[in-house]
Amino acid sequence: MRKGSLDADLVLRDVGRRIAELRRQRGLTQDQFADAAQLSWKYVQQIEAGRENLTLRSLVRLANLLEADLPALIEAPKERRALPGRPRRPDAAANVGVAAEGREVYEAKRSKRPARPPRRRRGQRRTGDAS
Repeated sequence: MRKGSLDADLVLRDVGRRIAELRRQRGLTQDQFADAAQLSWKYVQQIEAGRENLTLRSLVRLANLLEADLPALIEAPKERRALPGRPRRPDAAANVGVAAEGREVYEAKRSKRPARPPRRRRGQRRTGDAS
């Protein structure tokens, strides 16, 4: 790359991280910010990850919501590396096997109720039914 040229992907990522910084400085969660912007929280995640190519209109709208001027969104973020996601809950270690065990078994363990037997397939008889 020649001197002075920009990498569009890096700019998108920096703008997204800067929007995330400004949102956090104002004490907003992604969900609260999404509601105020009338966007889905998933779209806000995509913006902050640098995966959305925002229009100037969108940038101005987000800048107004964050009570910042447009150059504040374009400047480099204070932290270039991505911040970790949601902090782990203390009981997160117990949730590790959820996918392997299945949701019903997991819920039964959590509530101390016995698990329901698996559903019968169409045409399948109950165990113990007379033939």
